[in-house]
Amino acid sequence: MAKIGRNPVNRLMTYEEVNALSTNEIIHKLQKFGIPFKQETFLKDVEKFYSAEELSENWFDQYTVTAKGRDEDFPWLAAWILWERLAPSGKQSMEQMDNLIDRGYEYVDENDATSACDIWLTVWEAIKDRINPEYQNLDYLDKHYKGSFFIRNFCQDLEGELHNAGVNKPAYFKKRINYCREFCHFFPKESEIIHNMRRAIAESYAELGQYEKADSEFEKLVQDFPDNPWGYIGWGDLYFFGQKKDVHKAREVYEKGLTIARDQTAIEAIKERLDELKEER
Repeated sequence: MAKIGRNPVNRLMTYEEVNALSTNEIIHKLQKFGIPFKQETFLKDVEKFYSAEELSENWFDQYTVTAKGRDEDFPWLAAWILWERLAPSGKQSMEQMDNLIDRGYEYVDENDATSACDIWLTVWEAIKDRINPEYQNLDYLDKHYKGSFFIRNFCQDLEGELHNAGVNKPAYFKKRINYCREFCHFFPKESEIIHNMRRAIAESYAELGQYEKADSEFEKLVQDFPDNPWGYIGWGDLYFFGQKKDVHKAREVYEKGLTIARDQTAIEAIKERLDELKEER
């Protein structure tokens, strides 16, 4: 019986406590609790399950697990830590991914986009490892990951931070192009995000001084998304704010965008740019 006034939270086993054990000690303790751990089977489970929690719940379903009270979380924590130690480096659990994403946001808060991107790109590799080509949007992955993070938010935040990192280190604009192309390949039915990713590709080429490629990407973007004014805005910006300035071309593209713009934000953005262009005369 627990002592009166004792906080039950203090009785919970922690990640740090289990991580202090050796791999053999963790395996022995699992076996003691009725889980006949075998590394070969565990590595197959790592391929099957998305999280250590899901894997440990499967142990509870399969076996008569005797871990109770303070030890009740041990199988989950053990699965998490053994996943980190024994699984291939690119095969991250949802718990690992969640921690890495949080660490990336800490770097973002410190204005260290480069470190955030370096971490998040490893998460992207882990996400790619789980992609099923049968599905062409993020819905099925969102069902698995939403308990820890929102995959659509993460994917868009990674694109944005790759831009921020590229401002100081142009190599990250190349990484941004590669990442956005991969996203578009794997999730072609994420139409709204796809537009942003393709615009990011075009803008990245411009940042790298590859204006012909940037122009070509914008031209294809507005052809494929003729009703989205932001493609025209980005294309016009290439000629207005970019190093290869062409005021006439910028005005022509902005005016095309204005003819199809429906939301007030886009309309105001184009009109502001057209007003600025008048001052360039």
